[in-house]
Amino acid sequence: MSGITRIYLIEDDPSILRFVEAALRQRPDWRLVGHSDTYAHAELMAPNSLADVFLVDLGLPDGRGEDLLRQLAAAKPEAELLVFTVFGDESRLIPALQAGATGYVLKGCSEAELIDAIEQIRAGGAPISPLLARMLLKQFRAADAVGGPDGPTPSLSERETDVLRLVAQGYVNKEIAQRLGIGVATVSTHVKSLYRKLAVRTRVQAVRAAQARGLL
Repeated sequence: MSGITRIYLIEDDPSILRFVEAALRQRPDWRLVGHSDTYAHAELMAPNSLADVFLVDLGLPDGRGEDLLRQLAAAKPEAELLVFTVFGDESRLIPALQAGATGYVLKGCSEAELIDAIEQIRAGGAPISPLLARMLLKQFRAADAVGGPDGPTPSLSERETDVLRLVAQGYVNKEIAQRLGIGVATVSTHVKSLYRKLAVRTRVQAVRAAQARGLL
């Protein structure tokens, strides 16, 4: 990913702010362009930020991070929303993903792991801490055992279909943008729309769901 990556942190713990600052110093092409330590401050300031990636804590002192994710997903559809939290249970993970998060990383990770998660999300991936990924995998295996595709076949636009086909071929967002002659942010918006319409959370799940519904 060329160019500057701009990051906005929404976090009330000063020690986590220092951790993120230390991690970002390893990447001179990345910038921390904003920081909010309350829900109220983030609600006011974050939508006006030029950030490419928002790191969002779910346990804010004056509000729920899930509600903030929902607002940011609507206000900043071109940005990536990476949850960075201590909450490692299904009751917070799934609502956060449904609210618009495109990644979910647990505090306690190393600086290198946080950097890798940001790199993944900027490349069109959906990084999730391994423990939580296993939790989701078990859930989807259980769903597969119950029956076939869940819900009606969604209606996709022509461009969403184009993006889906390239996702199925293994291309990342930057490559898809080059092939279709559109911006990376536009591709990201289409991918998020596909996730929502197919009720999935990863590219692999999107391809499987699309195949099961006859969309590929």
